[in-house]
Amino acid sequence: MRPNRVPLNRDALTAPRRWPIRVATTVVATAVVILVLAAAAGGAWLLLRSAVHGAIDSADRGRAVDVADALATQGPQASIELVSEPLSGVDLVRVVTPDGSILAGQVTHGLEDVPALPAPEPGQVVQRELDAPNGADLRVTSVGVDVRGVTLTVDVATDSNRYDTVLAAGAILFLSFVPVAGLATAVFVYVAMGRVLRPVESIRSRVAEISASGRGERVPVPEAEDEIARLARTMNAMLARLDAARTAQVAFVGDASHELRSPLSTLSTMLELSSTSGTPVDVETVDELLLPEVQRMRTMVEDLLLLAKNDERGRPLRREDVDLDDIVLSEAARLRGLEGGGMDGHGIEVAASVEPARLVGDPDALQRVVRNLADNARRHARGRIALRLAVDRAAPSAPRAVICVDDDGEGVPPEQRDSVFDRFARLDADRARGKGGSGLGLAIVAEITRSHGGTVRVADAPGGGARFVIELPVQSVEDDPDDAGGPPIDSG
Repeated sequence: MRPNRVPLNRDALTAPRRWPIRVATTVVATAVVILVLAAAAGGAWLLLRSAVHGAIDSADRGRAVDVADALATQGPQASIELVSEPLSGVDLVRVVTPDGSILAGQVTHGLEDVPALPAPEPGQVVQRELDAPNGADLRVTSVGVDVRGVTLTVDVATDSNRYDTVLAAGAILFLSFVPVAGLATAVFVYVAMGRVLRPVESIRSRVAEISASGRGERVPVPEAEDEIARLARTMNAMLARLDAARTAQVAFVGDASHELRSPLSTLSTMLELSSTSGTPVDVETVDELLLPEVQRMRTMVEDLLLLAKNDERGRPLRREDVDLDDIVLSEAARLRGLEGGGMDGHGIEVAASVEPARLVGDPDALQRVVRNLADNARRHARGRIALRLAVDRAAPSAPRAVICVDDDGEGVPPEQRDSVFDRFARLDADRARGKGGSGLGLAIVAEITRSHGGTVRVADAPGGGARFVIELPVQSVEDDPDDAGGPPIDSG
C-alpha cells in the first residue's frame, strides 16, 4: 500500500505574502537572525585578523629596531651574536649587506630561500607582505642602519598563515553555531507567535460560531491590555451595534406592518361589503372613510421610502440659499387656513414670531421639517400653537437659527423625550388612529435636521404643553448684511 501524500501547495511556497502570519514571522525572524549572526561573524573575523596582523607587525618592528640599534653601537662584528638569539615568535631575522649578501641570519625551516629585499634608507622602517617560496605568507619589517658608513638592512619576518589558520578555525566554529541559533530562534518565534495569536484564533472561531439570528453574542476579550484586546473590544462594540440595528429593523418591520394593516383592513372590509351586498359605496363613505385611509397609507409609504433611501445612501440634499423666515411664516399661514384642528374640535390660534435667517440647504426638506412639527403641534394642541424663529449670535463666527414650535397640549414626559424621534414612536396616549399620526413625522424631522448639521430636542412650553426646538447653522452676519439686525416679524 502506497502512503498517502499531502498535495503540495505550490502557491503557498512561491508566494510568501500568502503565508500565515505565524509562518511568515518565523521565517523572517529566523532569516534576520542568521544574516545578522553571519555578518557579525565575518566582521569579527576581519577585525580580529587585522588586530593579529597589527600585533605581528608591532613585534617585528620592535625586534628589527633593537637589532639595528645594537649594530649601530657595536659594529658589524656583533651581527652574528645579535641574530643568534631565540626567534621568540618571529620566523626570520637577518642582516643584509648593500650588495644583497646575508651577513648573519636565523630562519625557521623552509624560509632559507627568501630573497633579499630592496634596502631602505638609514633610519627608515619599511613593512611589506611577501609570498615565500614555500607558500608562507610573510609579513616583513625592514630597517636601514648606518654602520661606519655602510648601510646595512635588518629584516625581521613572521609567517601569518598559522595565525590565520587559527582565526579561520575559530570563525568556522562560531559559524557552526549560526544554524543552531537560527533553529532556536525559529522554535522560539513559532511558539511565541502561537501564544500571541491564540486570542486572535479564539476571536475568529467565536465569530464563526455567531449565527445571523444570534443576539447578545460577543467575542472573548484577552486580559492583556494590548492591540488584540482593543480589537476584541472594537468587535464587541460592532456586534452591539449590529444587534441594535437588527432589533430596530425587526421593530421597524413590525410597526410598519401594524400601521399599514389598519387602512388596508378598512379598505378591504368596505370593498368586500360592497361586493357581497351588491351595493356600491356611496360618495359620503368614500370621502369620509376611504379617501382618508388611502391618503394616510400613501403618506406612510412615502415616509417609509424616504427613510429607507436615507438609510441606504444618505439623504441627497439640494444646496440652495433658503430663507427660514419665509418657511416659518408660510407654515403659520397654512395652519390658520385649516379648520377645526384642535383637540376639542374647534379652531386653533396660531402665533408666529420670526427673525430674518438664511442658510444653505434643501428648501423642500426644511419645509417638510417645519410642516411635520406644525402638524404634530396641531394634533396635540388644545387651542394655541406658537411658531418662533430667532438667530442665536452668541458665537459670531457660527450663528445658529433656533426654531421653536409650541403647543398647549399634554406635553411629552421627560423619560420619553429621546425616544419620541424614533420611527413609529408614539406616546401611549397617542395610539388612537383618529389623531392621524403614523409615528414617522418626527423621525423624518430628526433625519433632515441631522443632515443639515443641526440638532432637535423636546422641552416644556412656557404655557404648558410641548416645545420642539431645532437649531441649524446659518450664514454669519457678515455674509448677509441685508438681514443683519432685522426686527422680528410678529403675526397672529
